[in-house]
Amino acid sequence: MKILAIDTATQLCGVAILDTDSGRSARRQLAVTTHSDMLLSILSDCLAELGLVIKELDAVALSAGPGSFTGLRIGCATAKGLCYALSIPLVMVSSLRALAEPHRAHGSVLAAQDAFRGQVYVQLVPSHNPSPQLVSVLTKHPQLLTDAAWRPAELGTILREVASELWPCGGGIARYPELGLSLRSQQPSEHAPDPLVLAQLGRTLLESGQTAHLASALPTYVTVSAAEEQSAPSTSVLGKESAAWTR
Repeated sequence: MKILAIDTATQLCGVAILDTDSGRSARRQLAVTTHSDMLLSILSDCLAELGLVIKELDAVALSAGPGSFTGLRIGCATAKGLCYALSIPLVMVSSLRALAEPHRAHGSVLAAQDAFRGQVYVQLVPSHNPSPQLVSVLTKHPQLLTDAAWRPAELGTILREVASELWPCGGGIARYPELGLSLRSQQPSEHAPDPLVLAQLGRTLLESGQTAHLASALPTYVTVSAAEEQSAPSTSVLGKESAAWTR
């Protein structure tokens, strides 16, 4: 099976192709201003590296967000267009889950990305043997296990007693010192999902039959856009006024 992975959730535009039969793969990540400028070009480069043509793809794994509203829309439209044209399945992978995956050997991972407007997108992926303190925190705040937006100061207070056992990753860590966390590594993988990891997670979803419905599949925005916020009553995030963003 040849799985195409697309990530447009951050300022890095990432594409990978994983051939699960041969084990071969190709991967590209470039910093972009507009994802639409480079996405198809990067895809062509990956196909050429493996000596493939686009009709040989068997599935698409999309980094579904949360992240840049514009980037997510571009990635989703491209992924769905390919799936419709090639009659292949689409799987939607949490961008935060893909960001956390390479660090799981270190224990419990907190993936965080800047949501702007004073919020941070977070997902906590616990280790197989979390401490009783972390279990207690997750019991009180189960939304930590899902893609959610938080006020940094509030989240920092919640995580204070378990901060030492977390492996933080993502651009939101350095952006918000109120979290009380610091990056333990400065590798580029700290700031954006690795598209090859995205392809590997997509493979797992495919094997378990968790494919998306093409007509209704949408990115995981979590918050509303600035335009939506101005035209409708503000929503609540964990009991506080939502400060959504878009770009």
